[in-house]
Amino acid sequence: MKRILGTVLACAALAACSEPAPSPSQATTPRADPSTAAVVTDCGTFDLPQGEDLPDSAARCLVEAVRAGHPAQLKVTRPTVEGDPIPVSYAAGADGRVEVITDSRQDGFGAQVVTRQTCTGPTAAPELRFAECSDPTS
Repeated sequence: MKRILGTVLACAALAACSEPAPSPSQATTPRADPSTAAVVTDCGTFDLPQGEDLPDSAARCLVEAVRAGHPAQLKVTRPTVEGDPIPVSYAAGADGRVEVITDSRQDGFGAQVVTRQTCTGPTAAPELRFAECSDPTS
C-alpha cells in the first residue's frame, strides 16, 4: 500500500512540474511576435435591416485603410428579399487587395454556398464598390 501511495505521489509531483501538452490549435499555430503583428483596423460589424444602407463611415473606413496600405476588416449582414441573412466579410490586406467572403448558406432560395472573391479599387460612394473583382469561387 505504501509503495502504491509513493508511486501516485511521485506521478502527481512530476505532472505538476511538467508543462501541459499544447492543445491542437497551439501545436499547429505559430505564435505571432507582438512587435511584428499588424494592427487590423476594425471598420465595424453591421446587421442591416431590409432596405437599409451601410453607413458611409464604414465604407470610407475600409477604403481609407486600403489606400493607406493598412489591414482592415468589415462585416455586413443583409437580408434577402425573403428575409434570409447573407453575411459578407471584407478583409483588406496591406497589399491593397480585399478578400470578399459571401455566405449564402442560410438563403432558402439561393445557391447556399460560401464564395470568395479578391477585389481591388474600392470606392465608398454611395455604397461600397470595387473597380475589379475575381470570379467567385466556392
